[in-house]
Amino acid sequence: MAHATAPEPRIPLTPPGARPHGGPRNRWVQAVIALIVMLMISPYEYCFTLFEKPIAAADHAALPDVALTFTIYVVVAGLFMVPGGLWSDRWQPRWFTTIAGVFTGAGWILAARARTVPELWLAYGLGALGPGYIYANCVNNALKWFPEAKKRGAAVGLIDMGFGGGSAIFIPLLATVIDSGPDGYKGALSIMGVAMGVVIVIAAQFLRYPPRDWLPAGYDPATAQGRRTRLAIRDYTPGQMLRTWQCYVAFAGLAMITGSGLMITAHIAEFSTTTLALGAGVGVAAATWSRVPNGVMRWAAGAISDGLGRELSMFGFFCFMGLVLVLMTITRDGTLFIVESLVAMGCWGPLFSLYPALVADYWGRTHSGVNYGIVYTGKAVGSVYAGYLAAYLFRATGSWKLDFFIAAALALCAGISALILRRPTAPTAPAPPAATPSVAQSRGRARGRGF
Repeated sequence: MAHATAPEPRIPLTPPGARPHGGPRNRWVQAVIALIVMLMISPYEYCFTLFEKPIAAADHAALPDVALTFTIYVVVAGLFMVPGGLWSDRWQPRWFTTIAGVFTGAGWILAARARTVPELWLAYGLGALGPGYIYANCVNNALKWFPEAKKRGAAVGLIDMGFGGGSAIFIPLLATVIDSGPDGYKGALSIMGVAMGVVIVIAAQFLRYPPRDWLPAGYDPATAQGRRTRLAIRDYTPGQMLRTWQCYVAFAGLAMITGSGLMITAHIAEFSTTTLALGAGVGVAAATWSRVPNGVMRWAAGAISDGLGRELSMFGFFCFMGLVLVLMTITRDGTLFIVESLVAMGCWGPLFSLYPALVADYWGRTHSGVNYGIVYTGKAVGSVYAGYLAAYLFRATGSWKLDFFIAAALALCAGISALILRRPTAPTAPAPPAATPSVAQSRGRARGRGF
């Protein structure tokens, strides 16, 4: 006669307020730590526009060759989001972020010592591995700690605000050092490289993910079912997500809107001086102050999308950005140009909170790190236009106007593509349930394993 076997005991969820693997208890504290780390990697993307002309002049190099450095950074960081997301789904972030901080700082320090443009490409490309992992890790921090769909967009936006707006702190300081002499850009790269590495390594020691299956006190996923707030029916693995058409529409939309915004980010200073003849001060002011709405609107748009929905939020922000970019091509007043740049970048920044939240809404949070990493590789595609091709078109036409028209068209197309998106309703057959680990096995893995 067969005897029923008693099931292995389940591991209880972490009690509210418990400290998962040490570190700060409050999940908003974790969000603030992640925001600080994101702030420190922001110069890689948002300050490079200050270095293009000084490097080209010092190395007697063509502007498109120097601009290719920016494309290399975006491609490397974007593609590295996939393994970075996979690791952040499986392991606690402390030591990975520490190593990433070393790479981040070393990239700029080595770039300061580059004697040729290929050496610059290599230094910036190696350094980009750091921001690639850190971005995946910090966005995943919000998706892990905030399972509630009504808080997810705001949490992602808060963390990503550091990446979009943090560079506003550094641009005036770096511009001053760069203008100090012919080799000023080398000093700026070295100083910022040391600062990035030190701050990230220190902050990394306090980053934590919650234990697997952790839920906040009073939150029950079974009752969180509404038209906009319901969670994914189940968690999709990367392979299952790739079998949904929504994945490719999201990828294409992210590629188009990042290509549009990155072109502005990389070349706005050049556009204001060489094409519109508004003066170098206008270009630096636009590059500096546009970072503020770029960052703040990531949080604001995330909060808005928690109620309005990700798709409608994308449509509104991206299409309005496209219209503003068209207006910027005919602007002849410096003050108006700065205001328009504030609006355009304020409409662009939300993509970095809306797409991660959408990925978790559509495909769940268990594999959110690698799933968002896959969608985020669309940024690498967009960067091919934003860096090298945009500079090549400028050299061929003598003006940045065509680049801005292309950027406007890309933003409008990205906004329209968001209206096509619908939550996956016909998933493939569910994956077989994983075996419930024993208490001893779970304790053995708790030291290294993350969410």
